[in-house]
Amino acid sequence: MDNLSEEAVEKKELVESIKFMIMNGKDSMIQSVLADIHHPADTAEILAEMDENERMYLFRLFDTERRGEVLVELDGEIQKSIVENLNLKDLSEIIEGLESDDIVGLLKEIPVKKSIELLNYIDPKEAYKIRNQLNFQENTAGQLMSYDYAVVNENDKASKATQKVRRAARNIENLYLVYVTDDSGVLKGIIKLQDMFLSPSSWKISKIMEPIKSIHYNTDQEEVARFFIKYDYISAPVVDDNEKLIGRITVDDILDIVEEEAAEDILLMGGISEDEKLSTPIYQSVKKRTSWLHVNLVTAVLAAWVVSFFEDTIQKIVVLASLMPIVAGMGGNAGTQTITLIVRNIATGELSNHNWHNAVKKEFIVGLMNGLIIGSVTAIIAFIFKKNIALSAVIGLAMFINLIVAGVVGSSIPLVLNYLKIDPAIASSIFVTTCTDVFGFFCFLGLATLFINFL
Repeated sequence: MDNLSEEAVEKKELVESIKFMIMNGKDSMIQSVLADIHHPADTAEILAEMDENERMYLFRLFDTERRGEVLVELDGEIQKSIVENLNLKDLSEIIEGLESDDIVGLLKEIPVKKSIELLNYIDPKEAYKIRNQLNFQENTAGQLMSYDYAVVNENDKASKATQKVRRAARNIENLYLVYVTDDSGVLKGIIKLQDMFLSPSSWKISKIMEPIKSIHYNTDQEEVARFFIKYDYISAPVVDDNEKLIGRITVDDILDIVEEEAAEDILLMGGISEDEKLSTPIYQSVKKRTSWLHVNLVTAVLAAWVVSFFEDTIQKIVVLASLMPIVAGMGGNAGTQTITLIVRNIATGELSNHNWHNAVKKEFIVGLMNGLIIGSVTAIIAFIFKKNIALSAVIGLAMFINLIVAGVVGSSIPLVLNYLKIDPAIASSIFVTTCTDVFGFFCFLGLATLFINFL
């Protein structure tokens, strides 16, 4: 058994033992067991395995600090269920220990009414900052950033700057860098902690600071993630329209975004809502998926409509019916390969409106070469089983054409959707599959109709 399997078994046994303790009211034993689970993410995994009543029972055993640490690690649906069972006093105590970006993330998951009540309950200054942050566009740097950071003036001496940072550090989680601004708050650079502590106390910060690239508050979170990947930053400043420092984003926030965006693209390509999980109630899953299944039904009817034009040909040569799915299926598979590559490159920023023609050209050539190879192999297989040269030529040529179509359409549709500011992961696969089905059936049955006297 590998380490991951052992860990899964141990977690299952731990969950069962905690459930048994809850059933028997063994609070002190539960607290002793949970004290050995050091990271909040591991504790959150335990809570995720519980039902709602067990979850709340455990959550109330945590101290306030632990509650906040665990709450931000939980999925949105579980966060929501816990928050709905807490009073305003408990909630306000929990969020007092959280960074502003975590508070914003939490407020977005809970009912609006409770969010408003909570903001009216907490410290007015803190509430004012959070309201401002919630006013930024969703999924932008403004909502990702935290107001908790260390800042010094470019004219400060190293000794004074050190004192400022020591005072600020008490309220800052993960202090990586110190930001430097001028008298009006405009970002000038950063200073590493070791440089500040090791520099002569009389040196001005402007002498030892380094330049740093900043992120505008309105930058989309995908762009922010690419920014971090490109520059290998662990922390980056967020600025307003006047280049004034207003917040920071740390790499741990970006890891969450990268995972979220990747999962979203995968789900959307499958016609599933990005917020659907295994824990989502059945009726909600049905509701979320039905719309895309209706779209699929329409496209399937379109393909069937094309086939209906060749019913006479199929009646005369019944073997065509058994070979049709091969052409359409291979076209769909080839199109999916192309879509996956194009969507990935759009997401990473490697492909844009400026170099799209290179991608389409490449996929056309790939489709052409794959068409020659797969078309030839298909023709040979058809001849071996059917002993008909004309039929083999027809299916081979249809396969050749359809794989070219798959390459061109599979690369073009995501690019067109991206140009129209529509997420290319949302509907690309449906459109491409429709095109390859329609073209595949049309080419195969059309060629068969042309050469029907030789089949």
